[in-house]
Amino acid sequence: MDANPQPETTPRPEPEHAEAPATDHAVRSPGEIGGKKFRVGLDDAYVPFRRRTKRRRKTLALALGGLLILGVGAYGLVNLVTAPAQNAAAAACKASSAHDLAAGSGGLAAVGSGASASTKFTLNVYNSTQRRGLAANTAAQLKLRGFLIGQVTNDPLKANLTIPAQVRGAKSQTAELDEVAAEVPGAKIQTDSRTDPSIDLVLGTGFTSLATPQQVTAALSAAQAAEASASAAAEASAAHCSH
Repeated sequence: MDANPQPETTPRPEPEHAEAPATDHAVRSPGEIGGKKFRVGLDDAYVPFRRRTKRRRKTLALALGGLLILGVGAYGLVNLVTAPAQNAAAAACKASSAHDLAAGSGGLAAVGSGASASTKFTLNVYNSTQRRGLAANTAAQLKLRGFLIGQVTNDPLKANLTIPAQVRGAKSQTAELDEVAAEVPGAKIQTDSRTDPSIDLVLGTGFTSLATPQQVTAALSAAQAAEASASAAAEASAAHCSH
């Protein structure tokens, strides 16, 4: 044995995991977003940031383009559906205005022409009462006033009127109807579907006599004023349609 025995040394066990040397950057745990390549987790594939930004912009552009196309298509569909109705309404408005203007102009010209307008149509005189000779006597007086007399007989419709008289004719003969109605105070106008240039004066039980020349002039002036008002309304309607 040695004079100076050395103490026995027992080796220290090394740690299972050696501590990592200190670095200047913090260490991120697994699965945490980090690193200069911006990976998400350890098993995710690397997607560059610029590529993802371009993809988002492309998707957004496609979505906006799709919305724009849908909006344009919807607008075109609405116009396609509503345009025929609007055009038809505008055409009807213009046609009605033109008809009213023509009728108003024709009425004004005929009403102011006096007895000369009476020769432009045939006046039939009918009796709807039981008074004998009423139609013949009245027709003779109207002939002296310049009217062209046609048939003189009993009312073919057998209306049995209680008013002074009824004046029948086509709706387009506004001036002629007004002219004949002016000859009988209280006469009423009734339009029908006839196409020939004739007017019917149907005398009722309320008839007493024809109007005086002064009464006829006043009635024609009133009719002319009414026609002027109708013509002004037609012109206003035409102006409204043009806008």
